[in-house]
Amino acid sequence: MMDFEDIIEEKKPIYGKWAILSFCVFFSPVFGGFLLRQNLKEKGESKMAWAILFLSFGFACITAALATTPLRGPGITFVANLLEGAFLVEYVFKKHFPNEEEYPKKGVAKPLAISFFVVTLVLLLVAASGVPLPTQ
Repeated sequence: MMDFEDIIEEKKPIYGKWAILSFCVFFSPVFGGFLLRQNLKEKGESKMAWAILFLSFGFACITAALATTPLRGPGITFVANLLEGAFLVEYVFKKHFPNEEEYPKKGVAKPLAISFFVVTLVLLLVAASGVPLPTQ
């Protein structure tokens, strides 16, 4: 006979909404979107995972476009990333993980190290290419 405990499915660890929002704000919506994509993949929602990743690339393009307007500056980038991250966690994350507290949380050390590496690599490539970085 099967125990009741055998029927209960153990939930896979996910990145918390604060981790996703933090990566959106301090790096880019692409980084936060990637973490949310990982969560959705773990849940088995592969098509939605890809859609969220492409949406986060769109958000990054909006932020880049804002940087070319007279509104440019670190403040507008921060606000845009915050609003885009808030959309990802308050709408998408809550819709797909309404019971977030039931899921164990993944640590952010590995994604943080990868994010620093990617940002450093991009900055080094831009500097090596001779393209001047815009002043803000």
